[in-house]
Amino acid sequence: MAMAVVAMETTVVVTALPTIVGELDRLDLYPWVFSAYLLTSTVTVPLYGKLADVFGRRRVFLFGTALFLAGSVLCGLAGGMTELIVFRALQGLGAGAMMPTIFTVIADLYRLHERAKVQGVFSTLWGIASLVGPGLGAWLTLTWSWRSVFFVGVPFGLAAALFFICFFKERVEPRKVSLDIAGSLLLMGGLTALLLALTQGTEGVGWASPLVIGLLAGSVVMLAGFIVVERCAPDPVLPLSLFELRVMSVSSAANVLSGAVLFGVTSYVPLFVQGARGEGPAGAGAALTPMLVCWSLSGFVGPRLLLRFGFRAIAIGATLLIAVASAGLVLVAYGASPTVLYVSMALYGFGFGPSTAAFMMVLQEAVPWSQRGVATSSTQLFRSLGGTLGVALLGSILHVGLTSRVAATGLDPAAVSSLMAPSSHAGALSVADEVALRAALGGALEPVFWVTLVLAATTLVTVLVFARDVKLHRGT
Repeated sequence: MAMAVVAMETTVVVTALPTIVGELDRLDLYPWVFSAYLLTSTVTVPLYGKLADVFGRRRVFLFGTALFLAGSVLCGLAGGMTELIVFRALQGLGAGAMMPTIFTVIADLYRLHERAKVQGVFSTLWGIASLVGPGLGAWLTLTWSWRSVFFVGVPFGLAAALFFICFFKERVEPRKVSLDIAGSLLLMGGLTALLLALTQGTEGVGWASPLVIGLLAGSVVMLAGFIVVERCAPDPVLPLSLFELRVMSVSSAANVLSGAVLFGVTSYVPLFVQGARGEGPAGAGAALTPMLVCWSLSGFVGPRLLLRFGFRAIAIGATLLIAVASAGLVLVAYGASPTVLYVSMALYGFGFGPSTAAFMMVLQEAVPWSQRGVATSSTQLFRSLGGTLGVALLGSILHVGLTSRVAATGLDPAAVSSLMAPSSHAGALSVADEVALRAALGGALEPVFWVTLVLAATTLVTVLVFARDVKLHRGT
């Protein structure tokens, strides 16, 4: 239930966001609704993984669930875009503890040959919850309000926490530990500064401004300090020795790149469908459905295929599908039929399902129990890191293109938000202005999808060149 709540919440919110932007009239903050959530869930994942290895999975899971549910309620009560972004960050703080802890518990309970089956069940559950999300989000937005999408998962989250309290038992061997607070703070600060630099560099101040240069310099200094601290820390939050494992290095790089593709697609395809094509919240939800259905199907069989064909074969095949899907998305941006869009989204699902399972399960087998929480959380760390930076980068590209294209029409750039406004806000634009703005938004999204293709192709090349096969034994 906990995994279903997180999965459904993400897709429910995605289809509601264009409407939220239209009502709150702040398209310029659109990327931050994603980035705030991704940033806080990303930078805290290593610390949560370390805490789960030291103090047990139970405490970390319950703490994260409490934060996530509190953030959900506050998001539903937000009075403006700034408040919504702050509360989404609180949601991310909770999600950063929940998801890696769930998969770590699965690795604790089941051997590899059993986990291949159980992982498929959980992937199917994730897919079903994600599949319900877009349609549910569209229905709630149209029938009630966008605020209701943040409340729908709260009862199930509370039930999941209650079940965990009553039935999950574990024995944690007590040991002295020195928490790497300095390393955690340096990582959080470095990533935050980098994200702010990416966003501010193209949103009015320019890349040569003292603010952006200072943010980039601060990011470099803090991330370099993080590396130094990790080398000296007695119990580092992210042991650098893990990267001596080839599978760790390859998986981390692939997760960063594929995470940027994944979050870019889920962020900007709904915006393209609803804003550029004018298909409404229902159309935005329908566009994501093929990916979620196929992710559910491929997630069920992916772990079994991993045992049969090995890590390298599955990783190459999955990333190839992601690259082909990204090429199809570029064609859609230039006017290809909706069929191409739906096929491309289905290929994304068939690619992300096996690749996600492969990168995580191989890492879990490569480390002992005492590092399994960190190794598992690292997969989410680098995927979310890629997603955070990817959404910010793609948002900056969109901002530049949209500003110039809307300026050429002679219209107010703020009017673009009206394209995603609910029906109660309709009528503010003439037909001619609406057509011009939709064309401008569609044109501005073209380079966004081109960059997505480049990222997907780079992921494929990374796996082809650097990945080596890893023997996985059914009996382990």
